Amino acid sequence: MSKFREIWGLVSGYRASIGVNFLFNILNAIFSLFTFLAVVPFLYVLFRVNSTGPATNANSNALWQWASTSLDAFIAANGQGMALALMCVFIVVLALLKNLVNYLSLLSIAKIRTSVSRDMREKLYQKILDLPVAYFTNERKGDIISRMTNDLMEIEFSVIGTLEALLKSPVMIVISLATLIVISWKLTLFAFLFLPISGFLISRIAKSLKNAAKRGKGSLGDLISIIEETLTGNRIVKVFNAERQFKARFDAMNDSYFRLMHRLYRREYLSSPMSEFISLIVISILLFVGGRIVISGEMGGELLIGYLVVFSQIIQPARAFSDAIFKISKGAASLERINEILDAPLTVKDPEHPVSLPGFNDRIEFSNILFGYYGDPVIHDISFTIEKGQTVALVGPSGSGKSTLASLLARFYDPLEGEVSIDGVSLRDCRVADVRSLMGFVSQESILFNDSIKNNIALGNEGVMDEYRMAESARMANAEEFILTNPEQYDYKVGDGGNKLSGGQKQRIAIARALYKNPPILILDEATSALDTQSEQLVQEAIYKLMENRTSLVIAHRLSTIKKADKIIVIQAGTIAEQGTHEELMNANGVYKKLVDMQNFA
Repeated sequence: MSKFREIWGLVSGYRASIGVNFLFNILNAIFSLFTFLAVVPFLYVLFRVNSTGPATNANSNALWQWASTSLDAFIAANGQGMALALMCVFIVVLALLKNLVNYLSLLSIAKIRTSVSRDMREKLYQKILDLPVAYFTNERKGDIISRMTNDLMEIEFSVIGTLEALLKSPVMIVISLATLIVISWKLTLFAFLFLPISGFLISRIAKSLKNAAKRGKGSLGDLISIIEETLTGNRIVKVFNAERQFKARFDAMNDSYFRLMHRLYRREYLSSPMSEFISLIVISILLFVGGRIVISGEMGGELLIGYLVVFSQIIQPARAFSDAIFKISKGAASLERINEILDAPLTVKDPEHPVSLPGFNDRIEFSNILFGYYGDPVIHDISFTIEKGQTVALVGPSGSGKSTLASLLARFYDPLEGEVSIDGVSLRDCRVADVRSLMGFVSQESILFNDSIKNNIALGNEGVMDEYRMAESARMANAEEFILTNPEQYDYKVGDGGNKLSGGQKQRIAIARALYKNPPILILDEATSALDTQSEQLVQEAIYKLMENRTSLVIAHRLSTIKKADKIIVIQAGTIAEQGTHEELMNANGVYKKLVDMQNFA
């Protein structure tokens, strides 16, 4: 029952459409019922040619006695042929109305299912935008993509199942049962004895289906992760001749997914034949019992046929109801996987009462910082200050904590202990958007999006695009030269991840993006370490222009690029080993000098 409530909660915001759907379902059930019951008077007319009076006895159904009397009077006045013609027209009109309201019912369901899917997709995407960087270091991108696509599709199917289970099938079943009771309460009571048996069998299968569906979705996420890795690292796979290794990994995962889904469908497809088999058993028994009632004279033969026709129409909504249970079971498994994302805690979030951070006027302070990704601290009691207008460089071995400190300033993470503050205001007390509005970021890996050059440069600026400012930013970033040589210029599409540009070109676009934003604080994370000598020179010139009149935190791999820094902080094993200017540290003959000597030797 909780599964019904949970998925029903997704559609509860569309009460008007649900009400319209329910109304059309009632009309559809009524028109269907009359269409099927029209066989009774048709048979009566067809087989009572020589009748001189009503074909009923004292024990026949009272309503049918009245109907048959009226029908006999009509035949006597207008003839049997006219009665048959009118009944055929009546059946056609009922069929037209039935299919019309059924179409309108399906339209209302379509609106609900697509609306729910849209809403869930929007919630998921917004949550992904809100989640901290730490979340994505623990999760596989392929699995997240699987949840946003396949699991959402499964929930969409479950919405249909829920609406059928709660709005359509029960209406048809209830109206048909009421009609059956009117025709023969004895037969109907007898049929009721078999319903709990079928319900028990179907529920047992549905319970096992949910668990199999959840495992299948997880396995599909693993498959998509392998595909995503293969597409991303396609060149590496080829140059290391690792195709067989990746194919073996994929085949193993694909085979595991095949076995899971085979078991799932085996259970799912069992529901329909089982419910149909049980229904046919019940009809056979009713045919036998009803036949004895007809023989005893308590019911006319045409009424028994009408009863069986109406009862047979319960089979389809009953099967739809059982199928809906299976859809809901699968949808519940998918909803659990989606809720794992939606319910993921926001470890970096806006405070309830944020402090205003209108700009940057004084200094940035790191005070007694302790931080670790998985519980074990990687930064221990680090404190330093960056005055406005200063360039401070962080250097040290890989894994020493340099990029982590930059991430704390951008508030990708919050420290476990200590504070990062701007102008004396702790970043925890400010809105995340206010903090990041003060910052520009250029990383070692230039992240460009599959869009035009101008949209990549103006990223995050939702107002009217300033073309002069964009051209000036591109010029200062040494990007104008290759932009203008292309016929499409700033409208040129850079491709997936910027793959239509060289590494140096991508990096200069990233610098132009930071220049266009014109932030007071810059974070440069090894922005030239992955470039060739010529590209590095162009990018380094652009970086110097970018750093003019700004406060910069620079993570340096090539130490020759940070000799002019106002302060160099050497990080080693998560602590500050030494700090000072280039000259001071060289004279100290410590860790920094060893690093410089090693690079010069290399």
